[in-house]
Amino acid sequence: MTVRRVFLCVLLLLSASASRLEGRPFPPLYPGPLFERAIESASATPAEGRVTGLITPHHLLAADLIAAGFAMIKERDLDRIIILTPDHYHRGRTIFSVPGRDFLTALGPVPLDREGVERLKKLPLIGESNLFSHEHGVQALLPFVARLFPGVPVLPVAIGTRSGPEDWRELGAALAPLAGEGALVVQSTDFSHYLDRDRTAACDAESAAVIASGDPERVLSLRQPSHIDSRGALYVQMTLQRELGAEPSTAAHASSFDYDEQEAEKSGGTSYFVVAYRLRD
Repeated sequence: MTVRRVFLCVLLLLSASASRLEGRPFPPLYPGPLFERAIESASATPAEGRVTGLITPHHLLAADLIAAGFAMIKERDLDRIIILTPDHYHRGRTIFSVPGRDFLTALGPVPLDREGVERLKKLPLIGESNLFSHEHGVQALLPFVARLFPGVPVLPVAIGTRSGPEDWRELGAALAPLAGEGALVVQSTDFSHYLDRDRTAACDAESAAVIASGDPERVLSLRQPSHIDSRGALYVQMTLQRELGAEPSTAAHASSFDYDEQEAEKSGGTSYFVVAYRLRD
Protein backbone atom coordinates (compact mmCIF):
# COMPACT_ATOMS: atom_id res chain seq x y z
CA MET A 1 0.00 0.00 0.00
CA THR A 2 2.82 2.40 0.89
CA VAL A 3 4.59 1.70 -2.40
CA ARG A 4 1.40 2.38 -4.31
CA ARG A 5 0.90 5.70 -2.50
CA VAL A 6 4.47 6.73 -3.27
CA PHE A 7 3.94 5.81 -6.93
CA LEU A 8 0.74 7.85 -7.07
CA CYS A 9 2.47 10.82 -5.45
CA VAL A 10 5.25 10.68 -8.03
CA LEU A 11 2.70 10.61 -10.84
CA LEU A 12 0.90 13.61 -9.36
CA LEU A 13 4.15 15.55 -9.04
CA LEU A 14 5.12 14.78 -12.62
CA SER A 15 1.68 15.79 -13.81
CA ALA A 16 1.82 19.04 -11.86
CA SER A 17 5.28 19.80 -13.26
CA ALA A 18 4.08 19.18 -16.81
CA SER A 19 1.07 21.42 -16.22
CA ARG A 20 3.32 24.25 -15.04
CA LEU A 21 5.48 23.93 -18.15
CA GLU A 22 2.53 23.67 -20.51
CA GLY A 23 1.99 26.97 -22.24
CA ARG A 24 5.41 28.35 -21.33
CA PRO A 25 7.69 29.14 -24.27
CA PHE A 26 10.59 26.84 -25.07
CA PRO A 27 13.66 28.50 -23.49
CA PRO A 28 16.68 29.64 -25.53
CA LEU A 29 19.06 26.88 -26.55
CA TYR A 30 21.98 29.04 -27.66
CA PRO A 31 23.59 32.29 -26.43
CA GLY A 32 23.33 35.40 -28.57
CA PRO A 33 26.83 36.64 -29.59
CA LEU A 34 27.32 34.09 -32.39
CA PHE A 35 24.06 35.15 -34.02
CA GLU A 36 24.73 38.86 -33.47
CA ARG A 37 28.09 38.59 -35.23
CA ALA A 38 26.68 36.60 -38.13
CA ILE A 39 23.82 39.06 -38.68
CA GLU A 40 26.09 42.10 -38.45
CA SER A 41 28.55 40.68 -40.96
CA ALA A 42 25.96 39.37 -43.45
CA SER A 43 26.14 41.19 -46.77
CA ALA A 44 23.65 39.59 -49.12
CA THR A 45 21.96 41.38 -52.00
CA PRO A 46 18.16 41.20 -51.67
CA ALA A 47 16.83 38.56 -54.02
CA GLU A 48 14.90 39.74 -57.06
CA GLY A 49 11.27 38.74 -57.18
CA ARG A 50 9.19 37.34 -54.33
CA VAL A 51 11.06 34.70 -52.35
CA THR A 52 8.74 31.85 -51.39
CA GLY A 53 11.28 29.34 -50.11
CA LEU A 54 14.76 29.08 -48.67
CA ILE A 55 17.17 26.18 -48.19
CA THR A 56 19.61 26.93 -45.38
CA PRO A 57 22.03 25.02 -43.15
CA HIS A 58 21.44 24.54 -39.45
CA HIS A 59 25.05 23.66 -38.60
CA LEU A 60 26.19 26.75 -36.70
CA LEU A 61 29.69 26.33 -38.06
CA ALA A 62 28.06 27.89 -41.14
CA ALA A 63 26.19 30.63 -39.23
CA ASP A 64 27.40 33.14 -41.81
CA LEU A 65 25.55 31.23 -44.54
CA ILE A 66 22.33 31.12 -42.51
CA ALA A 67 22.56 34.86 -41.92
CA ALA A 68 23.25 35.52 -45.59
CA GLY A 69 20.24 33.43 -46.62
CA PHE A 70 17.84 35.29 -44.38
CA ALA A 71 19.41 38.63 -45.30
CA MET A 72 18.31 38.11 -48.91
CA ILE A 73 14.67 38.34 -47.84
CA LYS A 74 14.71 40.42 -44.66
CA GLU A 75 12.80 43.29 -46.27
CA ARG A 76 9.80 41.13 -47.15
CA ASP A 77 6.60 41.23 -45.11
CA LEU A 78 5.68 37.73 -43.94
CA ASP A 79 2.61 36.20 -42.33
CA ARG A 80 4.25 32.91 -41.33
CA ILE A 81 7.51 31.01 -41.66
CA ILE A 82 7.24 27.24 -42.16
CA ILE A 83 10.39 25.40 -41.08
CA LEU A 84 11.05 21.86 -42.32
CA THR A 85 13.65 20.08 -40.18
CA PRO A 86 14.91 16.57 -39.58
CA ASP A 87 13.94 14.97 -36.27
CA HIS A 88 17.63 14.52 -35.45
CA TYR A 89 17.20 12.65 -32.18
CA HIS A 90 14.19 10.51 -33.16
CA ARG A 91 12.09 11.98 -30.35
CA GLY A 92 8.83 12.34 -32.26
CA ARG A 93 6.11 9.84 -31.42
CA THR A 94 4.49 10.40 -34.80
CA ILE A 95 6.03 10.43 -38.26
CA PHE A 96 5.83 14.24 -38.34
CA SER A 97 5.89 16.48 -35.27
CA VAL A 98 4.88 20.06 -34.50
CA PRO A 99 5.43 22.12 -31.34
CA GLY A 100 2.70 23.34 -29.01
CA ARG A 101 4.51 26.32 -27.49
CA ASP A 102 6.10 29.62 -28.45
CA PHE A 103 9.88 30.03 -28.41
CA LEU A 104 12.27 32.29 -26.57
CA THR A 105 15.67 32.98 -28.12
CA ALA A 106 18.68 35.00 -27.06
CA LEU A 107 17.63 37.63 -29.62
CA GLY A 108 13.96 37.77 -28.69
CA PRO A 109 10.70 35.81 -28.71
CA VAL A 110 9.30 33.91 -31.68
CA PRO A 111 5.57 33.13 -31.62
CA LEU A 112 4.14 29.83 -32.75
CA ASP A 113 1.73 29.72 -35.69
CA ARG A 114 -1.03 28.13 -33.65
CA GLU A 115 -3.57 28.18 -36.46
CA GLY A 116 -1.18 26.24 -38.68
CA VAL A 117 -0.37 23.77 -35.91
CA GLU A 118 -4.03 23.02 -35.25
CA ARG A 119 -4.68 22.44 -38.94
CA LEU A 120 -1.76 20.03 -39.26
CA LYS A 121 -2.66 18.11 -36.10
CA LYS A 122 -5.87 16.97 -37.75
CA LEU A 123 -3.77 14.51 -39.73
CA PRO A 124 -2.99 11.19 -37.99
CA LEU A 125 0.63 11.40 -39.17
CA ILE A 126 1.24 14.65 -37.29
CA GLY A 127 1.41 15.01 -33.51
CA GLU A 128 2.51 17.59 -30.96
CA SER A 129 5.93 17.11 -29.39
CA ASN A 130 8.38 18.80 -27.04
CA LEU A 131 11.30 17.60 -29.18
CA PHE A 132 11.74 21.20 -30.36
CA SER A 133 13.31 22.17 -27.04
CA HIS A 134 16.59 20.68 -28.31
CA GLU A 135 16.04 20.30 -32.05
CA HIS A 136 18.88 22.33 -33.54
CA GLY A 137 17.30 22.16 -36.98
CA VAL A 138 14.86 24.73 -35.61
CA GLN A 139 16.67 26.27 -32.65
CA ALA A 140 19.71 27.27 -34.75
CA LEU A 141 17.47 29.34 -37.04
CA LEU A 142 15.11 30.97 -34.55
CA PRO A 143 17.48 33.74 -33.32
CA PHE A 144 17.79 34.93 -36.93
CA VAL A 145 14.00 34.88 -37.26
CA ALA A 146 13.58 36.78 -33.99
CA ARG A 147 15.92 39.57 -35.09
CA LEU A 148 15.10 39.85 -38.80
CA PHE A 149 11.38 38.99 -38.74
CA PRO A 150 10.15 40.12 -35.31
CA GLY A 151 6.65 38.97 -34.46
CA VAL A 152 6.28 36.63 -37.45
CA PRO A 153 4.91 33.26 -36.28
CA VAL A 154 6.73 30.05 -37.14
CA LEU A 155 5.34 26.64 -38.03
CA PRO A 156 8.14 24.08 -37.47
CA VAL A 157 7.60 20.54 -38.76
CA ALA A 158 10.05 17.79 -37.76
CA ILE A 159 10.30 14.97 -40.28
CA GLY A 160 10.98 11.53 -38.85
CA THR A 161 13.46 9.15 -40.44
CA ARG A 162 10.83 6.44 -40.79
CA SER A 163 8.73 8.59 -43.12
CA GLY A 164 8.62 7.85 -46.82
CA PRO A 165 7.45 9.32 -50.14
CA GLU A 166 3.74 8.71 -49.52
CA ASP A 167 4.03 10.45 -46.15
CA TRP A 168 5.91 13.37 -47.72
CA ARG A 169 3.22 13.78 -50.36
CA GLU A 170 0.56 13.88 -47.64
CA LEU A 171 2.52 16.46 -45.68
CA GLY A 172 3.02 18.56 -48.80
CA ALA A 173 -0.72 18.52 -49.50
CA ALA A 174 -1.44 19.57 -45.91
CA LEU A 175 1.08 22.42 -46.06
CA ALA A 176 0.08 23.73 -49.48
CA PRO A 177 -2.81 25.93 -48.21
CA LEU A 178 -0.45 27.40 -45.59
CA ALA A 179 2.42 28.05 -48.00
CA GLY A 180 0.79 30.62 -50.27
CA GLU A 181 1.23 34.38 -50.42
CA GLY A 182 2.64 35.77 -47.20
CA ALA A 183 4.47 32.55 -46.31
CA LEU A 184 8.12 31.55 -46.46
CA VAL A 185 9.02 27.85 -46.50
CA VAL A 186 12.44 27.30 -44.93
CA GLN A 187 14.11 23.93 -45.48
CA SER A 188 16.58 23.55 -42.62
CA THR A 189 18.99 20.90 -43.86
CA ASP A 190 22.69 20.20 -44.08
CA PHE A 191 23.80 18.16 -47.04
CA SER A 192 26.65 15.62 -47.39
CA HIS A 193 27.72 14.01 -44.12
CA TYR A 194 30.82 12.05 -43.00
CA LEU A 195 32.53 11.86 -46.41
CA ASP A 196 35.97 12.84 -47.61
CA ARG A 197 36.45 16.00 -49.68
CA ASP A 198 36.17 14.34 -53.10
CA ARG A 199 33.11 12.27 -52.22
CA THR A 200 31.47 15.30 -50.60
CA ALA A 201 31.93 17.25 -53.82
CA ALA A 202 30.53 14.39 -55.90
CA CYS A 203 27.43 14.00 -53.73
CA ASP A 204 26.87 17.75 -53.69
CA ALA A 205 26.95 17.85 -57.48
CA GLU A 206 24.23 15.19 -57.56
CA SER A 207 22.15 17.07 -54.96
CA ALA A 208 22.53 20.33 -56.90
CA ALA A 209 21.28 18.61 -60.07
CA VAL A 210 18.21 17.33 -58.23
CA ILE A 211 17.40 20.79 -56.84
CA ALA A 212 17.85 22.41 -60.25
CA SER A 213 15.56 19.85 -61.90
CA GLY A 214 12.52 21.05 -59.95
CA ASP A 215 11.24 17.45 -59.86
CA PRO A 216 10.64 16.21 -56.30
CA GLU A 217 10.59 12.58 -57.46
CA ARG A 218 14.30 12.87 -58.23
CA VAL A 219 14.91 13.31 -54.48
CA LEU A 220 14.35 9.56 -54.21
CA SER A 221 17.67 8.99 -56.02
CA LEU A 222 19.56 10.65 -53.14
CA ARG A 223 20.85 8.85 -50.07
CA GLN A 224 20.55 9.93 -46.48
CA PRO A 225 22.85 11.16 -44.96
CA SER A 226 25.45 10.88 -47.77
CA HIS A 227 23.61 13.51 -49.79
CA ILE A 228 21.37 15.25 -47.25
CA ASP A 229 20.16 14.80 -43.67
CA SER A 230 16.46 14.87 -44.62
CA ARG A 231 15.29 13.72 -48.03
CA GLY A 232 11.75 14.33 -46.80
CA ALA A 233 12.38 18.03 -46.17
CA LEU A 234 13.77 18.49 -49.67
CA TYR A 235 10.92 16.50 -51.23
CA VAL A 236 8.26 18.59 -49.47
CA GLN A 237 10.05 21.86 -50.26
CA MET A 238 10.36 21.00 -53.95
CA THR A 239 6.72 19.90 -54.08
CA LEU A 240 5.48 23.15 -52.56
CA GLN A 241 7.70 25.34 -54.71
CA ARG A 242 6.70 23.54 -57.92
CA GLU A 243 3.04 24.17 -57.09
CA LEU A 244 3.82 27.84 -56.48
CA GLY A 245 5.78 28.10 -59.74
CA ALA A 246 8.95 29.24 -57.96
CA GLU A 247 12.41 28.59 -59.37
CA PRO A 248 15.53 27.73 -57.35
CA SER A 249 18.63 29.89 -57.38
CA THR A 250 21.73 28.77 -55.48
CA ALA A 251 23.21 31.68 -53.54
CA ALA A 252 25.99 29.82 -51.71
CA HIS A 253 27.62 26.41 -51.39
CA ALA A 254 30.34 25.41 -48.94
CA SER A 255 31.44 22.59 -46.66
CA SER A 256 33.07 22.15 -43.29
CA PHE A 257 36.35 21.64 -45.16
CA ASP A 258 36.19 25.37 -45.88
CA TYR A 259 35.80 26.22 -42.19
CA ASP A 260 37.93 23.68 -40.32
CA GLU A 261 39.81 21.47 -42.74
CA GLN A 262 41.69 19.52 -40.09
CA GLU A 263 38.54 18.52 -38.20
CA ALA A 264 36.65 17.74 -41.40
CA GLU A 265 39.46 15.48 -42.56
CA LYS A 266 39.25 13.51 -39.30
CA SER A 267 35.49 12.99 -39.04
CA GLY A 268 34.28 13.56 -42.58
CA GLY A 269 32.77 16.72 -43.92
CA THR A 270 29.34 18.34 -43.79
CA SER A 271 28.22 20.45 -46.72
CA TYR A 272 25.84 23.38 -47.02
CA PHE A 273 23.64 24.95 -49.66
CA VAL A 274 21.80 28.26 -49.53
CA VAL A 275 19.06 28.26 -52.17
CA ALA A 276 16.32 30.84 -52.69
CA TYR A 277 13.08 29.96 -54.49
CA ARG A 278 11.70 32.96 -56.33
CA LEU A 279 8.63 33.90 -58.28
CA ARG A 280 9.73 35.84 -61.33
CA ASP A 281 7.72 38.85 -62.51
